[in-house]
This record gives sequence, C-alpha cells and structure tokens, in this order.
Amino acid sequence: MFVLSCMCSSPQIYSQPIYSTVDRWASRKFPNSGFVNNFYKVKLPLLPGFQLNLFRFCFRTTYVISTTGLAIFFPYFNQILGVLGAINFWPLAIYFPVEMYFVQQKIAAWSSKWIVLRTFSFACFLVTVMGLVGSLEGIVSAKLK
Repeated sequence: MFVLSCMCSSPQIYSQPIYSTVDRWASRKFPNSGFVNNFYKVKLPLLPGFQLNLFRFCFRTTYVISTTGLAIFFPYFNQILGVLGAINFWPLAIYFPVEMYFVQQKIAAWSSKWIVLRTFSFACFLVTVMGLVGSLEGIVSAKLK
C-alpha cells in the first residue's frame, strides 16, 4: 500500500520541476508543433471539462511508468524509499513551512500557537527519525541475509 500511495503522489509533488523543464524545452524546441503546444478541451460525463495537452499527457505518463519500472528492479526499494523519504519529509514538509508561517504571521515566541506548532514539529521529527532508523535497519538486515 505504501508503494502504491508513493507512486501515485510522489511524481505529482517531487517531479514538478522536471515536468516544467521538459515543457519549456519542448515549447522552445518545437514552437510550431500542435502536439507540444495545443490544448484541447475534454469533457467527460459527470465531470467538469478540462484542458489537455497531448505532449504533457504522453510525457508524464511515460515518465511515471518508466520510474515505476526502474523502482521495481531497484534492490531494497521500500527501504531506500523510506530513507530518502525520512531525510526529506521533516525538513521540507514540516520544519520549513512552520518556520515560514512563524515569520509571515509574526507568531510570538512562547505563545500558545508557537508552542503547539513547535510540539507538532518535534513530534514529526521523532516519527521521521524512527522511520529513518527502521529503514536503515531494513537495509542492513536485508544485506546480511
């Protein structure tokens, strides 16, 4: 289940810079290509209409399928993913956003909101450290078998 949720959400979050770079490159390289630059209105039953670019659809689908295929053949995939996730999760998803919120909202030190957010951040840090240790243990125990 973890792998499935990771494969569905991770490309959407962490691959946006890759998608953006490829989109810009293709638009500059092929400025007259309808496949690269045209958007088509798509209307599905019971859903609101949306814009579809065929190049983006094809590239992103191929990218996700190929990275998933590589991940299947990568040894210790869950453990490596756990290590990378633990290293990235707390600073990127918790610490920096909380710190930015403090600065933007001018939250006073030792106020109730400050204490709650610091406690939340510390609890997430502890969970992240436990996940990192568990993933490292999984790699070491798989390597020693």
